[in-house]
Amino acid sequence: MPEHESVRSTAEAIGRITCIKTGEEIGLLYRWDNGETQAAMYNDGLAASPTFEDQATRPDLGANRG
Repeated sequence: MPEHESVRSTAEAIGRITCIKTGEEIGLLYRWDNGETQAAMYNDGLAASPTFEDQATRPDLGANRG
């Protein structure tokens, strides 16, 4: 398989990660354009961006964080 086909270039937030004990939202789950998934945990109230450029770290998923 050519190298460029496995390179991740864009990601979409597909879910929220919540603490099982407190129910507090602690991160986001992203799906890359090559099918891989990656978690981005919040750091000081913002999602720690997965290693990609030009991608929003706090996408609008239709609900406010508590």
